[in-house]
Amino acid sequence: MRSAGLAIGIMVGLIIAVILLKVSNRDKKTMTEYDERQKAIRGKAYMFGFYGIAISNVIMLVLGIENMDYIKMLGMNAFFTPILVGILVQISYSIFNDSYYGLNNNVGRYTAIMTIVSAINIVAGVLEWVHGGFIQNGAVYNAFINLEVGVLFIVICIELFIKKAIDKKQDAE
Repeated sequence: MRSAGLAIGIMVGLIIAVILLKVSNRDKKTMTEYDERQKAIRGKAYMFGFYGIAISNVIMLVLGIENMDYIKMLGMNAFFTPILVGILVQISYSIFNDSYYGLNNNVGRYTAIMTIVSAINIVAGVLEWVHGGFIQNGAVYNAFINLEVGVLFIVICIELFIKKAIDKKQDAE
């Protein structure tokens, strides 16, 4: 029953993500449009993101070989954390190589949506932590994933501000 609820939650989340993508693009298209240079950079970013996932999984594997209880204690987070590492690597490379925002993105709306999504995830993660504790049924609580996603969005926002400052400095020179 829990897996059905998780599957439904993921589907609802994906539907909301599609709606948010439409709202964040000036032309109301779901897909962001990139020029040829951005597409090439994004391809490289996805490659680095894959390496991030692979290396994270190897680290989890090594930790699990030494102490399988460690992996059991992480619960669902053991599977999701490497994915977030790969996403962060991919997005970070894209940001600092000018291929994060597409041609049809409305940067203001996009930033506002990211801020709201981050806040919702952090609040959900913290509320579950406060309500049920960090360890639930012998494992890190599942809503820790929400907290991780919220922190990921904060890191992305910080990177975007850093990139904006770098670009301003270069433009001034």
